[in-house]
Amino acid sequence: MSGIYLHIPFCETKCIYCDFYSVTGDTLREKFITSLLNEIKLSSDELKNKKFDTIFFGGGTPSLLTVSELSQIFNQLFKSLNISSDSEVTIECNPGTVSKQKLYDIKKLPVNRLSFGIQSFSDKELRFLTRIHNSQEAERSVIEAQEAGFSNINIDLISSLPGQTLNTWKYNLEKALSLNIQHISAYTLTYEKGTPLYKMKTTGRIRPESEETESMHYRFTSDFLTDSGFEHYEISNFALPGFRCRHNLKYWNSEEYVGFGPSASSYLNKTRFANVKSITKYIDKISKGEKAVDFMEFIDEKTSLNEYIFLRLRSSGLDFKRFRSKFGFDFRNKFNKPIEELTQKGYAKISENEFKLTISGYSLCDEITVKYFYQ
Repeated sequence: MSGIYLHIPFCETKCIYCDFYSVTGDTLREKFITSLLNEIKLSSDELKNKKFDTIFFGGGTPSLLTVSELSQIFNQLFKSLNISSDSEVTIECNPGTVSKQKLYDIKKLPVNRLSFGIQSFSDKELRFLTRIHNSQEAERSVIEAQEAGFSNINIDLISSLPGQTLNTWKYNLEKALSLNIQHISAYTLTYEKGTPLYKMKTTGRIRPESEETESMHYRFTSDFLTDSGFEHYEISNFALPGFRCRHNLKYWNSEEYVGFGPSASSYLNKTRFANVKSITKYIDKISKGEKAVDFMEFIDEKTSLNEYIFLRLRSSGLDFKRFRSKFGFDFRNKFNKPIEELTQKGYAKISENEFKLTISGYSLCDEITVKYFYQ
């Protein structure tokens, strides 16, 4: 089955590190909701033979939408598309945008998973990241979500901030675990071009942590969380058994998904396409009954092979039977030399059924894939 992604582009403020498409202010909010509903409606014929079992509201800040607006979107989704009754339905939430009552109201919708963009439980780090919430609000939002009945909760955290010590990072992880959540996405701070954070780096206002420090934080994260019962099932993602994010697994397993909203990407019928990264252009195109797509590429066999290997190596490993079924040849025979070299260096391990990277290999996944496996 396939997945559905909805991009909600509104934010109260733009965080210094974020390069996802978003806008501040909501003057176009009503028109956006109308356009989103119409885009879903327009897709019904094209997607009539697809069945969906995951829905993910990302952004931006989806939790800025009212429960009424979310309800309208769900009504259109279930009216236009074939959605499984046991779907995983996730909404990203900013702790500064959800009250206790709103969480109770969201629980009445088909939502069964929340993802909180907490990033840190340190007020100093939150101020640096220009988040709109504080540590107390972050903790309270998770507790109130649990009181509202949510039992599948993710927390996003960011490590290797300038000046962050290992003890501070450990505190963040310990605080997350103390809240009895089921999933943690632990990212290393990245300096994306075009962001204020990138400009702060290039002008010398801040100094990024060294690769050695990033590697130390990464190894500590993996050891600490796996020792605490979490499965390290993707480079930056950890889950208790049974709580892996089903929607994100579609990306990492090269499965199909459709995206709605400005900048949203889709992968259907061996074709990848993405909507315009402009809310005004998005609204204009949809209002004319047009698709909002401005990028499209067909994924040929070579690209499919490269992407599949990369995505499987950065997640839970490459299954030999599944690989042969998908591509028609044996992975071990084709890549026997890289497999041998990587296992000898401690970057990977091989069993009878699969090939996967170690923690050392995870941290070099991009370089390993390009050097050893790209065709």
